[in-house]
Formats: sequence, C-alpha cells, structure tokens
Amino acid sequence: MADRWKLVFEYDGTDFSGWQRQPNARTVEQEIEKAFSTLYQNDIDIIGQGRTDAGVHARGQVAHVDLPSKFTSNKIIHAMRGLLPKDIALLEAEVTQHDFHARFSATERSYSYSVLNRPSPLMRKRAWSCGYSLDQDQLEGMAEMVKHTRDFINFCIPDEDQLLTTESTINVSCWKMNNDVLTYTISANRFLRHMVRRLVGSMVQVASGRKPMALFEELLDGNQLTRKGHSAPARGLYLDSVSY
Repeated sequence: MADRWKLVFEYDGTDFSGWQRQPNARTVEQEIEKAFSTLYQNDIDIIGQGRTDAGVHARGQVAHVDLPSKFTSNKIIHAMRGLLPKDIALLEAEVTQHDFHARFSATERSYSYSVLNRPSPLMRKRAWSCGYSLDQDQLEGMAEMVKHTRDFINFCIPDEDQLLTTESTINVSCWKMNNDVLTYTISANRFLRHMVRRLVGSMVQVASGRKPMALFEELLDGNQLTRKGHSAPARGLYLDSVSY
C-alpha cells in the first residue's frame, strides 16, 4: 500500500537547468528522483507544484510523491541529507490525503526577488546587482499598480496552449529595503513563465530613469504589445512558499 507524501524542498538554482527533468541537463527534479529511487530501490516519480527556470532558487518548493509504507518522515529526511546533492535539501516530509496534488491543489504561490544597486561578491549568484540608483517611491508605486486581477500578457512567455489565460490575481506586491538589499515580494493564485522577472526588470528600468512610467503603465494595461517587459536575471528570483 502506497502513501501520498507532501515534500518541501530548498535549493540553490545556480548550477541547475531549472526544476523540470530534461535530457542532457542537470535539473532539480532529476536529482530528487535519483535520491528517492536510491532510497527505495525502485523508480520514483516526483510531481512538483510547478517549474522554476534555470538559475532560480527556492526556499519552499513543494512536490508530492506516492511511496511504499516503508519509512517514517524522520527517516526519509535524514536519508535525504546523505543522498541529495549539497545544493538541495528536503525540509519537510509528511503523509497527506491521497487526492492531494502539489500543483492543482495549490491556492497561492509567493515569490521574492533581490536587487542590489552595487556589486556584491557575496551575493553575485543570489541577487541582481543592477548598477543603478533606484527611486524607491517609484518602485513602491508600481508595485501597488500590479495588485488585483490583471492580464499579464506583456510580462510573460505565453504557454504553447493558446487556450490558457494570461490573467492572474495578485494579492501581495511590495518592495522593501533591508541591509542594502531591495526585495520585491509577490503572491498570486498563479504565475506565468518569466512573469516575476519581467515585472521586476520593467520596474527597475523605470525606477532607474531609463524608461518612462508611461511604458510600464502601457505594458500593464493588458493589451498585447509587440514588445515585452524587460526581464531581470534569474539569479535574484526565489520561490518562497506555496499555500494549499
């Protein structure tokens, strides 16, 4: 008899080609499945709540998996410390309902993005050193504009399935300064590919004086444009948590 487990992972995305398994590339999903397959001496398939791109980090990536009733939660977590590579950690493992689905049961996801306006050797792989002085009042004003239900067609790479909507409901959108790091936090019912990075990149362009506020407003209107929002580098982006 198999149990369905909810798993929560932290990882440094620097040396990964994203979450999703793909041929001839190192991915987070692949490393996790390899570790669990070693522990259970059988092929194990992990289902993640969603993919993260190459270079993107996670503080709380959620997945589910069906496992034989063989090990306790403590045993699994302890075993994964030795089986997973050093840039992935299993934080939580708990038996859940059989109909729980890491992706389809999720109600909200939260991301954050870290920006520096100076070079930082210590943060170079975990934040974007944009090299410009930024107007924090403008950043906060644009973050407020992002809230509510909107069509983010100009801030994403649309899914190949053209029937899927590019609309999202944003519940949290704010900037905060902490120890010289500007952090953008955003929570929504769903996210589109490259959405957070393009929002951040576009806001930084305006707050640095390189682009006019009118452009950001036009991109946010939801009428599809030939140009997209400017994309910030992957290294500053973190998947913080998923709510169910």
